[in-house]
Amino acid sequence: TMVAGGGASVVYADTIADMGFVNELANYGEYSGNPTRTETREYVKTVLDLMTRSKHPFGKPKILLIGGAVANFTDVAKTFDGIIDAFKEYADKMRQVGVRIYVKRGGPN
Repeated sequence: TMVAGGGASVVYADTIADMGFVNELANYGEYSGNPTRTETREYVKTVLDLMTRSKHPFGKPKILLIGGAVANFTDVAKTFDGIIDAFKEYADKMRQVGVRIYVKRGGPN
């Protein structure tokens, strides 16, 4: 599962494909345009709901890649507050299915 915004999301998806893991990319989401904390929380909850319904059939960890936050119009603190809110709600389920989280953020905000 990957959540990214703007142009960074295309780069991440292309890199995953170039590395030969395109079949492992189960869900790709892009959310940009300076969403509110509430909008971000609800979006991430939807992704986490889908991601935590079952364990990987071969026992592999599930990877959540969060990337982006490079646009100069995005309030990164607000966006990540929404992500953290959703993580708090889904923490137990994420542990149960073995979710690993990787974050790549950058940009002026």
